[in-house]
Amino acid sequence: MTKVFSGSGRASHSFGAAMFDNYRDLLDMAEVQEVLGVGRSMAYRLVNDGTIKHIRFGKTIRVPKEFLVDYIKSSCYTGDVAVNLSSSKEVKK
Repeated sequence: MTKVFSGSGRASHSFGAAMFDNYRDLLDMAEVQEVLGVGRSMAYRLVNDGTIKHIRFGKTIRVPKEFLVDYIKSSCYTGDVAVNLSSSKEVKK
């Protein structure tokens, strides 16, 4: 069973919705950034390119906890996080 660490630095539940007990069912983008430990641009990139499923209410974006858990699970086992991070940085010559 894989243990993950919460933002408080203590071990949390294994991957699943329980690790987000302190969050609402629909996370805003600031909470997505916090959970993933990424900046604003990366969080919006992951949402806008469809990597993280989300719901839009007009201009407001919300990510259900379940969708974020799905993204983390799939990224963890396939290594997509590293691919997404490396492919998102443009190399300027």
